[in-house]
Amino acid sequence: MGSELDLLLPDTENDAGAPQGAPRTIERSPRNLIGEARLAFDAGLLISCLTVLVTIPDVCANLIDPSNKDGQRNWCTRYLGFPSTPVVDDIDRSRKQSRDHIERTMAALMREDNFTASDFCQLRNAVLHTGSSVINGAGAKYSPFHSIGIQVFDNDSQLVVGYGSTSSPEPDGVENDCRIKISINLTALLARMERGVERFLSEYPELDKEKGKWEYLTWGIVDFRAPTH
Repeated sequence: MGSELDLLLPDTENDAGAPQGAPRTIERSPRNLIGEARLAFDAGLLISCLTVLVTIPDVCANLIDPSNKDGQRNWCTRYLGFPSTPVVDDIDRSRKQSRDHIERTMAALMREDNFTASDFCQLRNAVLHTGSSVINGAGAKYSPFHSIGIQVFDNDSQLVVGYGSTSSPEPDGVENDCRIKISINLTALLARMERGVERFLSEYPELDKEKGKWEYLTWGIVDFRAPTH
């Protein structure tokens, strides 16, 4: 009978030339997550970068207080600098809206801070649940956008790179098939997330860890492959 595999392994790098079976454990800590997001971006793996990025606020907020239902939005406000309140007071994400309401929403989007913590959470849900930029579900009371597009530029200075609306005019000042959209720069989102994680860990250095470490047998990703370098 073979011996049972022991998954409680040390955090050590594989030595060069080590045979398969000399493992290293990759801990899913905030620092490792943002590090892998940067590696993915630099390698041109933009879907992977975005997918990791949108999980980080949730991971960090859960490390602080898993019982706080608003933890993710609060983290985005504190560490990413996103506004905590929606852009408009009377959000309407229905596909049929009055022309006046669309104009008020677009006017509100002209302010500088027009991408909020709630909008980020809606982007997270779209990326993780549908693999797209289409915003659906119960978040209609938090975010006015029907879609949050992702674009990539060399410069990371500007997060929001465009917004607008499309609709089909109907009689009596009503617009049908309304779609309000915004596009953000993945380069800028990554840079902002890197700064946010740095600030978070400067306040909570003890939380640079994977949740549940040493409490369960399944923490981390254990890599048994022989090194390739």
